[in-house]
Amino acid sequence: MEHSNDNPYKGRAIAAESLYLLNLLFPIIPLIFLAILYFRSRGVSSEFLRAHTLQPWIAALISTALFLLINLVAWLMGGYASLDSLVSIHSLVALEVYTLLVILPFLVPGLFALTKAMSGQAWRYPLIGRFL
Repeated sequence: MEHSNDNPYKGRAIAAESLYLLNLLFPIIPLIFLAILYFRSRGVSSEFLRAHTLQPWIAALISTALFLLINLVAWLMGGYASLDSLVSIHSLVALEVYTLLVILPFLVPGLFALTKAMSGQAWRYPLIGRFL
């Protein structure tokens, strides 16, 4: 693990972790920018940069998939039938489920990773980091 504060990849790592956190609140668009950042950084041999681009990319894919799944279930249950019913019980439950089961558990590791990136240190996400 690299611990230098003059790490040349520190800015990219901070950007990747920030995009991951932003993706929790506004899924899909930050995921696109995170994908661009990840694919542009794949060839770099820095363990620090790999840790701070690959892990948030995978975590963002998982959280976005859960967001889409939760909204698909709400839609199938009749939650988004028309523009008049956007604030139906199904959409409110979907929002609450997403907040409790996705945002909160995914937010804490993202905040730890962002602080590690800002200090120039590599960090492994729980669960995801074990497989990489």
